[in-house]
Amino acid sequence: MKIRIKFVLTFVAVFLIVGCSKEWLEEKQNIKLIVPTTLNDMDLLMNSGMFSYDQRGSMEASCDDFEVTLDQYNSLFEDFNRKLLTWTIDEFPRLGGADYGEEWEYAYKQIQNCNVTLKGLTKITRTESNAGQYDRIKGTALYHRSRAFLNLAMTFCKYYDANTAEQDLGIPLKLDMDINEPIFRSNLQKTYQQIIEDLKAAAILLPKSAISRVHITNAGAYALLARTYLYMNDYQNALESAQNSLTIMSMLDDYSSFNAAASRPLFLKSKEIHIETKLSTPYGTSSTSAYIPDELYNQYAENDLRKTLYFRIQDGKALWRGTLISNNLAGTAIDEVLLIGAECEARIGDKDQAMQMLNKLLATRFKTNTFIPLTASTKVEALDIILRERRKELLKRGLRFQDLKRLNKDPRYAKTLVRIVGDKTYTLPPNDPRYVLPIPQYIINYNDIQQNPR
Repeated sequence: MKIRIKFVLTFVAVFLIVGCSKEWLEEKQNIKLIVPTTLNDMDLLMNSGMFSYDQRGSMEASCDDFEVTLDQYNSLFEDFNRKLLTWTIDEFPRLGGADYGEEWEYAYKQIQNCNVTLKGLTKITRTESNAGQYDRIKGTALYHRSRAFLNLAMTFCKYYDANTAEQDLGIPLKLDMDINEPIFRSNLQKTYQQIIEDLKAAAILLPKSAISRVHITNAGAYALLARTYLYMNDYQNALESAQNSLTIMSMLDDYSSFNAAASRPLFLKSKEIHIETKLSTPYGTSSTSAYIPDELYNQYAENDLRKTLYFRIQDGKALWRGTLISNNLAGTAIDEVLLIGAECEARIGDKDQAMQMLNKLLATRFKTNTFIPLTASTKVEALDIILRERRKELLKRGLRFQDLKRLNKDPRYAKTLVRIVGDKTYTLPPNDPRYVLPIPQYIINYNDIQQNPR
């Protein structure tokens, strides 16, 4: 067993250092990859620590869920981080330091490891005795690949519009482990279609119960599929995917059982989380030192337990304290799935069912016997309430910036972002090109793929 683990760790180290960090999407040197050859090797690879991070940190740093003082702004190590905060970024540099901070590159490392595993599986015969492990490994690889594709599309592409998706630029759809194949940007339609195909297949292959908290199940695959469809404005399929996920996994945490006096009250083994993944955020831009805007903090009612579990007060301002899997939870969870289902019901279905799904969630977030179920007289009113609660519940999940991108398409919800730093005021109007981050220039230099307009 020790020999086997050593082999896999050696493979991971060699592959990540030699096979991914420079050669693919950069200097395509002719190297020999060490690849796993057994199901146990692939199993360990697909549940390695590299899949514990999501690369949407720049989106989180650019949203409107926090504010910084001039001193905090000036103390940031990287000028890139300051530009993210003020929507003045003109180039996505190579940051160095923590490997997972390279959002484009790290995502493609994850994708490449998934492709290595999927290729390796084609050389192993699926039998009655290994079918369970074989299917779980394949489903896991498809899940992680689709997750990385979606993160890249959310960060580096326009918001999905069915009318223009075939013309809008997507991402390079790396589906093979060959590092020497030509690289080009697919269109947005093909990008999202690949994500959907991967997740649909993963949902069939994955088991209903997880071996551990770093193993994904089919409930998590359906949840990510619901997120994907929501960000395509495909509300019917998003609703069906959310319902499929909730049929398998629907248990909520009771916030009244948490200790609000603890320094990190939500640092726990939550029943709601599908998989433990952290949101990798640029240093200092969205940490516990950044203040929560008053307009957001004041939306929480006094009996809402999130007001004390999520926040602490310092110098009269709210600071984030609610820790879910380190600082920011990146993976899907039952609360998000319920909110997706509720929103879709409000848009295309039954407003009362929409409010019922929302109230099921909120009942677990208030002090015992204090929650009064919310009602709505119209679908529009229900949608207004659900979108407000979505922002409050899913704080620090790396979703707000993408939500702003989609809601800006509707004049009722369009919002101009404002960031005041010292005596300077920065703004980001709705539907501005800066909602799409530039692809790192060193990637453009090596591959000559098309850059996003600024």
